[in-house]
Amino acid sequence: MRILLALMLAASTAFSQVVISVDENVGKNRDKSLWLALGASAVLPGMGELYLGEKSLVRPFVWTDAALWLAAFSSYFIGDRYITSAHNYAVSKAGLTNGSRDISLLNTVGSYRSRSGVAGQNSSPDMDEDYNQAMIRAGKDVNADLDESVQWDWGSSDNPESTENIEEFKSRMRHFRVSRIVFQVSVGALVINRVVSMLDAMRIYRATSSKAFSQRMNVVPEFFDDGGGLLLNVKF
Repeated sequence: MRILLALMLAASTAFSQVVISVDENVGKNRDKSLWLALGASAVLPGMGELYLGEKSLVRPFVWTDAALWLAAFSSYFIGDRYITSAHNYAVSKAGLTNGSRDISLLNTVGSYRSRSGVAGQNSSPDMDEDYNQAMIRAGKDVNADLDESVQWDWGSSDNPESTENIEEFKSRMRHFRVSRIVFQVSVGALVINRVVSMLDAMRIYRATSSKAFSQRMNVVPEFFDDGGGLLLNVKF
C-alpha cells in the first residue's frame, strides 16, 4: 500500500502544472487621473466610469441624467405657463390691477375675495374675505405690504359663479406649486446622480489603479488528457 501511494504521489508530481493568471483589471488605471474621472462624472454622470474603462453603468447614468434634465426643464416651463395663466385669469375675472406675476401677490389674491370691499356682498359678510379688513383686524397697515393701487374683487360668496372663478384661480396656483416642487426635486436628483457617479468612479479607481497586488494561491487536483496532477494557481 505504501508503495502504491508513493507511486501515485510521484505520478501526480510529474504531471503537475503551475498556472499564473493575471487579473487585467488590477492596475489597469494606474496611469489615469482620479481627478479627471471625478470631473467627468460631475459634468455628465457615467463619463468617469467610461474614462476608467467600466462601461456597464454608463448608459444607466446617462439615461437617468437625460430623464432628470427633461423633467426639470418641462416642469419649469409648465410652471411658468401656470403662473402666467393664473395672473391673466385674476386680471380677467377679479379685475386685478397689478401687471406683475409676483407669486406672493397672487397667493394673497387667492386668499381674499377683494381689497377694500366686495361688490354685491350680503349684509353680513365674512370680514376675513376682504384683505383690508383682515389687515385692520390684525393691527396692520393696509398698505404695508401692498401698494394702494393694487385692487381686485372676485365678487360675493353668495354668487356661485364668483366662487367658481376663485376656485379655478386657486387650482391654477396649485398646479404652479406642484410644478415647482417637481422642478426642485429634479434638480436635487441631478445633483445626487452626479455624486453617486463620482463615488462609483472613485471606487473603480481604487480597485483598478493600485500599484500593489494581492496574491492568492490555490492548489487543486487537475485532470488532463494525458494524466492528472496538481494545479498551482497564483492570481495577482
